Amino acid sequence: MALDMVTKIMAIELGVDKIRVNSISPGFFKSEITEGLFKLKGLPKFLLKTVPLRFIGTTDLGLTSLVRYLIHDSSKYVTGNVFIVDGVPIFSSL
Repeated sequence: MALDMVTKIMAIELGVDKIRVNSISPGFFKSEITEGLFKLKGLPKFLLKTVPLRFIGTTDLGLTSLVRYLIHDSSKYVTGNVFIVDGVPIFSSL
C-alpha cells in the first residue's frame, strides 16, 4: 500500500513536467523468476483453487500487453494508477 501512495504522489508532483507515473501490481505468473515455486509440490494446485479464473497468467500476455499500453501514447492521460494484474485471487484485498 505504501508503494501505491508513492505512485500517486509522484504522479501529482511529476505531472507538471508531463511525466506519467503508474505501477503494476502482479500476482503469480509463470516466469523465470517463479519457475522454482511452480515446482513445489501442491503449490500450482493451490494457486488454481485460489484464482477464480482457474489459470495462471503468463508474463508474455498478462503483463507485456499492459506495459505496452502504458508506454504508448494511447495512455497519455493515464497517471497515478496502480494496475492489479492477479486473476483476482480470493486472498487479495478488493
